[in-house]
Amino acid sequence: MSTTDPVGPWITTTEAAQRLGVKRATLYAYVSRGVLRSERRPGQQESLFERAQIDAMASATRAPGSPPPVLRFRSIATAVSSQVDGDLHYRGTPLGEVVALGSFDEAASIVLGSSAAQPFSRETPLPSFDLGALPLERRMPVAVQLLAAADPFASDADPGRVCRSALSTVRDAVTLVAGRTTPPAPSADLAPLALEALGGTPTAGADVAVLRVLLIALLDHGLTASTVAARVAASTRAGLHDCLSASYAAMAGPLHGAAPVAAHALLAEGDDPTGLVAQSLRRHGNVPGFGHFLYPDGDPRADVVLGALWRRRGTTRLRRRVEAVAHVVAERTGHLPNIDLASAAVLHALRLPAQSGEVVFQMARSVGVAAHVVEEYAEEPLRWRGRDPQG
Repeated sequence: MSTTDPVGPWITTTEAAQRLGVKRATLYAYVSRGVLRSERRPGQQESLFERAQIDAMASATRAPGSPPPVLRFRSIATAVSSQVDGDLHYRGTPLGEVVALGSFDEAASIVLGSSAAQPFSRETPLPSFDLGALPLERRMPVAVQLLAAADPFASDADPGRVCRSALSTVRDAVTLVAGRTTPPAPSADLAPLALEALGGTPTAGADVAVLRVLLIALLDHGLTASTVAARVAASTRAGLHDCLSASYAAMAGPLHGAAPVAAHALLAEGDDPTGLVAQSLRRHGNVPGFGHFLYPDGDPRADVVLGALWRRRGTTRLRRRVEAVAHVVAERTGHLPNIDLASAAVLHALRLPAQSGEVVFQMARSVGVAAHVVEEYAEEPLRWRGRDPQG
């Protein structure tokens, strides 16, 4: 079985260390003493450990009869994406290399695992429903539930089927948001469909190319609020559609998926950047679109997206605006632009409404959520439960 398979028996050094609650150096010491076995394979940046052996060792370290430990955020690990030396990796591949592929489908296949590359044929037609009367940011969640209502296998928690169907589910939902009822071709590029769904022109090649980079940069970012919400649902063995719905609820918060909406206002022409930054600090205590605790030296996703945006013609004035706001924020807080500001800049360049920021996040992150759902299916069910300290 491929080591990139999300339900395979192998886990990385990072995940093994997190599961045992030890440092990586301690793991290697276990290997040198023969306590654990590891493998190093071509193309893998980290050594691999057997999941079953690590889980058995984790269970053995608890005293007999002791209650299971209280679940902590840091005790949960994922192989879908990771932050390595200030860069984002999708299953070990740096974001820049994934973007360079120039294909959303190929990028999604990396995030989902090897089996995602297999085409999935729809078993039911797209439902007919007019989503146009709904607020833009509400259409994707409703589209996913419409697909669930029309799919007799929507509650199927078989990891292989979910992994193979994930990309087509996202593509079908975006098609419904775009106002279409004809199912897209299995190889249809998501970027032009997404641009059409947001009210843009899907034939504008430069716009599609920039949006594609943004979608790829947003595919996954580890154990965020939305992926954790989906994993909690997946631990009950809920189907993919319902797990996606759980994730969309978390994405709706202004501190997560809706963050680009607030950042969008900072880039409006004609307003004084200093005044906007000061107002934001008074209102929020921070400046939306700037700073990230994982990337004190700068968000690599923002660098990739803004780099692609500035290569597009007609963005000189927007670039000056971004740089002016970034200068004020850097002087006041020392924070650098993050992916939310990059998303807002793309929306301005493509003349899309602020609410599009949340929708783009929903569309892209749905793929990463699906990868986390499949990964969670390989864990013990109902594991997301804390222990009452009084009990």
